[in-house]
Amino acid sequence: MALWCKDLPSVTVPLGTEPKHVTLIVPYYEQPVFFARQLATWASYPPELSAYLSIIVVDDGSPTSPAAAVERPALRDFRLFRIGPDVRWNWLAARNIGFHAASEGWCLVTDMDHVLPAETLRACVYGQHDPRVAYAFSRQEYTGASAMPHSASFFLTRKMFWKTGGYDERGSGYYGNDGPFRRKLAKVAAIKVLSDVLVRHEHVDDSYTTRYLRKQAEDAQLKRILAKNDPPKVLSFPYAEVTCSAL
Repeated sequence: MALWCKDLPSVTVPLGTEPKHVTLIVPYYEQPVFFARQLATWASYPPELSAYLSIIVVDDGSPTSPAAAVERPALRDFRLFRIGPDVRWNWLAARNIGFHAASEGWCLVTDMDHVLPAETLRACVYGQHDPRVAYAFSRQEYTGASAMPHSASFFLTRKMFWKTGGYDERGSGYYGNDGPFRRKLAKVAAIKVLSDVLVRHEHVDDSYTTRYLRKQAEDAQLKRILAKNDPPKVLSFPYAEVTCSAL
């Protein structure tokens, strides 16, 4: 299988003096232990970075360990949403909700098992990024080993995300949904890979979703469903903003 990013240019974006606001969007599903680790990481960012950071977490219907039950430290700008029904692999809807709730400007979307180092956040806040470009990230394992860039982590403007139409929720319930969005994104933006890294913690604590199996027979229906001329579905699942306890 060809590396998804093999033909994409790698770039180092210069830092400027003017900070910009960044919204971090992260789906959640039955990951209370690693979510607590992420919360501690977010709370540890220095004030000159946290002042420009908003965080949106979207629980995609966790049946036994909802994100709202996880105690959190005080964060300057944190919002939590929850999707009503528990649908397998419904991170598409979670991401759409996150971008819908985000303020205008730059957004960083990634998975729960990817940690955003403070230096990468600094590069996002102070970097002179081109709003016509959607940026992927370099990546390393928590062990320090290098890893290929994550195919579903991007730094782009909210406007650019919605220019793609968002994630098509007709694919909710099926594994293997990141390719269609990337192809839509490539039609409206140049995609480049940043030298800045995200750190993968796959299989650490409960960071890796195990409730639903991957690459099952029913997932083969995804291509057929998306090939139909039916209109795409966006924000099609009921959801609500919820509160959670703070330490």
